[in-house]
Amino acid sequence: MKLLRLFSIALMALSITMISCTGEDGKDGIDGIDGINGQDGANGQDGTNGQDGEDGQDGTDGQNGVGFDEMTQYGFITLNLSGTRPDGVAFEDANTFKFTPLTGSNIINNNYLETTDVDNDILYEFIFNRFLTAPDDINNDSYLFCSLNFVNLGEDTEELLGASIYLNNYAVIGDDNKYFTMSDYYGNGNPGVSDFQFTNFSFDSEDNNHLTYSFSFEVLGANNSSGNHLNVSGTVDVYLLEEVTQ
Repeated sequence: MKLLRLFSIALMALSITMISCTGEDGKDGIDGIDGINGQDGANGQDGTNGQDGEDGQDGTDGQNGVGFDEMTQYGFITLNLSGTRPDGVAFEDANTFKFTPLTGSNIINNNYLETTDVDNDILYEFIFNRFLTAPDDINNDSYLFCSLNFVNLGEDTEELLGASIYLNNYAVIGDDNKYFTMSDYYGNGNPGVSDFQFTNFSFDSEDNNHLTYSFSFEVLGANNSSGNHLNVSGTVDVYLLEEVTQ
């Protein structure tokens, strides 16, 4: 019992000694000064701009279809119509006929000048027509046919013997997509044709038989395809062919 107490006293003394030998904690040190930020590096030089690509060449215009220029080189006829349609609706119509057939067998009916000596008078016969579109054998047969007959053209005794127009298979198309077809013959002095005006006539044989003039007239309803009073006017500007003979 005495030994146990001596052991406890010794253990207590040892613990006190260990506690008394432990040093106190030191104070926290001062924070270090922040380092200086490094300087920004210099900007690099801009790169060289790339070169612009070359412009492409413009495409060449397409050539006219074969035969187009040849069929329009001999001039044209303009036509103006005004009146009332068969259904009672007023109309105005204008178009240009400019295509000439060039086959040899058709020239005499399409683009022809003939002069004849008759009893010391010179008879001039002008026969020509122009198609609305390029003609062929069975289609596109809308055309305007004209004929003129003069005696002693350009002389003091000049006289117009006759003038006529034939309009074949021509469709007058309205803004409402309704149409009617005209196939009519008009001649000065013919029944139903009145107030025939034939003006600004010029014919130059030295300029490839160049013929120009203006025309206008009125037609009664019974004498044209509209069935109503019709006003017709237009201009002619054509070059005529003349047959070479021995």
